[in-house]
Amino acid sequence: MQEGMLDHQEIEWQLDAADLERVGAWLEDHPNLSGLNIVPAETKELTDTYYDTDDWRLYRAGYALRVRRDGERAEATMKSLATAENALKRRREISEPLEGGGEIPKGTGGPVGERLRRLAGDLRPLFEVRTRRRTFTLWPESTLTGPDGVVEDAAGDIRRAGVEREGAVGELALDESEFSGEEPLRLKRVEIEVSSEHALHDGVGGFVETLKGALGLGPAGASKFRTGLAAAGLSPAVAPDLGTTQVDASMTAGEVAFAILRRHFAAVLAHEPGVRLGEDAEELHDMRVATRRLRAALKLYAEALPKRAGRYERDLRSFANALGEVRDLDVHLERLAGEGARNGDAIEEVAAILEERRTEARRRVLRMLDSNRYERFVANFSGTLRRGRSPAPTAPILEAAPDLVRRRFRKVSKAADALSESSSREDFHDLRKKGKRLRYALEPLQVIYGKPSEKMVELLKEIQDQLGDHQDLIVAAGLMRELGSAADLPPRTVFSMGSIAERHIRVAAELRADFLGSEQLRALKGGKPWKRLRKKMKKKAGG
Repeated sequence: MQEGMLDHQEIEWQLDAADLERVGAWLEDHPNLSGLNIVPAETKELTDTYYDTDDWRLYRAGYALRVRRDGERAEATMKSLATAENALKRRREISEPLEGGGEIPKGTGGPVGERLRRLAGDLRPLFEVRTRRRTFTLWPESTLTGPDGVVEDAAGDIRRAGVEREGAVGELALDESEFSGEEPLRLKRVEIEVSSEHALHDGVGGFVETLKGALGLGPAGASKFRTGLAAAGLSPAVAPDLGTTQVDASMTAGEVAFAILRRHFAAVLAHEPGVRLGEDAEELHDMRVATRRLRAALKLYAEALPKRAGRYERDLRSFANALGEVRDLDVHLERLAGEGARNGDAIEEVAAILEERRTEARRRVLRMLDSNRYERFVANFSGTLRRGRSPAPTAPILEAAPDLVRRRFRKVSKAADALSESSSREDFHDLRKKGKRLRYALEPLQVIYGKPSEKMVELLKEIQDQLGDHQDLIVAAGLMRELGSAADLPPRTVFSMGSIAERHIRVAAELRADFLGSEQLRALKGGKPWKRLRKKMKKKAGG
């Protein structure tokens, strides 16, 4: 990381204070508290401008973007949107100095600029905050303080507080801020930031409690970001309002279809910024699952949807495949990390090959998200969901659902009944896929069919998890063999990969044998959960 750039956890207390002059006077009267020396430092005039895209991508990714100008210096900072616990906040802070008058650092290659490049989209200013900040440096009690803020530490080094903070455990700031916007607001706040998690225990916590008790200070209310949004009359949206996402027994099949599609599309959009940033593998996994659920719903309710729904399904299949490449490599790398303890350094080169593949696969995901095809899909699908019109009147969901669900169950039942010791690996995977489609069909209907549908979903989820482990092992074994035969690797590494592949195949065979004797498969074949659900569906339909 270049000099001046920072990616760390910010730890600070935020306290509301109606009279900052009183707080400042009290601090000057109490220069030694809780094992700390409180030394007056500098006063600054800060101008902060907050930014986001029109569709709130930074906010949806869990960050606020601030550009701070302090005299001739300018810095861009991304802060995670964290909530405080008893006035104490812990949040990630990523900073990058700006050149050339403080332009937004999109695409600079720095930690902020690189993240903004991934998120894409044009940034717009949200609001501006002007702050007069008076600061105090918190030094360990072993530090000697003299006149004019000159300090001498235990090693005899002399410096001026506020100019050089090395060795300090934290900083206290008295902030008086004014927010621009439709309704300008003022905020007075005391902020105490510590230099590290360890510094929390160096008397700072006790000092904060003393400060709160002596001056009657309480935890801050809204953050500066939230206050600025309120002043500007802005309300961030995690997802666009495309209509109801709720399902109930009074709806038609078409209304249910659109509600389900809106719910899963909202999940796709909500996870997109996190996928762009690429810092949490679960964001990509969740977006991939949401695309799968959308595809399943488009197929299940095809008769209740416009003809263009087929085109949407093809688009989603392409998007899901791109996401799936990265997700599969994440799973392989996680499994390979577990093998490292067993195989030493022999598979480091394999991990490097997979990491390179993942980097390329992730580039393809970003190109997909930035493509005209994805942009058109989001715009057109949003319009379809907002209109929410079926091509023709559809039956009440209580009449339509039994047949829709029954068709899915028949496929699951047939695949389960056919399983035996002679069944192929693909037969087990086929049951998993069909069971997943039935689960996706049932999950939105649990609010209608209650406990019988919940029990059926629970059974299908257990089966999916068991067979999912089996399929992951089969795919991982195939990958080990592929790399072992295609990559230019040392013989020792190739031997280790072959051993890993053989072990995966052996464990997968054991999982198949266990599954054939499992109570979940017996319950599925015996049909009791299905019979209870079928009875409930018939009763709800008035039959």
